[in-house]
Amino acid sequence: MRRPVLFFVHGGAWVRGDRKQYPFFGSRFAREGYVVVVPSYRLAPKHPHPAQIEDVADAFAWTVRHIAEYGGDPARIVVAGHSAGGHLVALLAANEKWLRGRGLTTAAIRGVISMSGVPDVTGEAGARVFGNDPAVRREASPLFHVRAGLPPFLITYCQWDYLTLPQQARRFHAALRQADVPAELVFVAGENHISEMTSIARPGDATAAALLRFLGGLE
Repeated sequence: MRRPVLFFVHGGAWVRGDRKQYPFFGSRFAREGYVVVVPSYRLAPKHPHPAQIEDVADAFAWTVRHIAEYGGDPARIVVAGHSAGGHLVALLAANEKWLRGRGLTTAAIRGVISMSGVPDVTGEAGARVFGNDPAVRREASPLFHVRAGLPPFLITYCQWDYLTLPQQARRFHAALRQADVPAELVFVAGENHISEMTSIARPGDATAAALLRFLGGLE
């Protein structure tokens, strides 16, 4: 019997990070019966936008077409990401052009998990990765692609998160709900932006529990 698939994209402000840092995440959810895919992607500023989302879209397309070879079910793929990774998986689902260019649609995504993600990169801080053109930054923001028919979303943020992320999480969740997209918003107490991830393998971790509840509800 093929297993459900969790496709996880790492964070690092689009400028750092690598899949080699996340065996703890893969092992945590593999123990729960998921086939876990953790890709790397080209990093800014050497590789500015859209290199990151292009690589994530390519990795997702590979997963759809090959995960059955590893025991995964291509009809049950949930995409997840933390921080910049949360932005990338939300953009993959919300702006369908990245999937269409690879012969896929949003229907290929069973659900989306954005942990302390960045749904709006239109601010000045986004310029170092997404450039100075406001139209490009808006196009790169999942918030502005929300529409009916998107897959279910789980959005998390934590007690000591980076300054703007709690507000962004609440705004993104509200936009999804207004568009009649199934969306859950989870506040994680006692964690900061980094420990939210590093604690996920610990027994009783609240973030892991929220992910497992969401994943179980999609089965």
